[in-house]
Amino acid sequence: MIDWARLEDVRERRRRCALETMLADRRAADAQAAAVRAAEDARTVAQHAKASHWQAAGADPALNVGALAGAAAWSRVLDERIAREGAAVAQAQARAQACAHAAEASREALRRAAGGVEKAARLAQQARAQGRRREDARLESTAEDLAAARWAARRARD
Repeated sequence: MIDWARLEDVRERRRRCALETMLADRRAADAQAAAVRAAEDARTVAQHAKASHWQAAGADPALNVGALAGAAAWSRVLDERIAREGAAVAQAQARAQACAHAAEASREALRRAAGGVEKAARLAQQARAQGRRREDARLESTAEDLAAARWAARRARD
């Protein structure tokens, strides 16, 4: 015989575990999304720094070949920084996408676990109803047997 209460309890524990996993995955995905925004902001700052550098260099009235060479050297440093920030953005986006996939998988696991809880509850309810029907049938059979025995006893007396 199936212990329906235990089955429901096990399924509920699985659902709670899946819920905790889903919440942890969601927090991780949110943290990665924030990391992507921070990396994009850092890249934007680096791009603005380069643009500001060239605007300042172009606005200098004493611009000469030496100053232009210095500005170009600093621009290469800023280009390297922009490239590093771009790589950081790509890595953050890859991690964020992986976290989003994990969060979606855990949401699906939660849906399956919740379905398992509902199914166990439904099966337990059906088993209880079937048990009640069997008990009613036994009682009815016993009542019929008792009525038949009383009838036979009355007939034997008469």
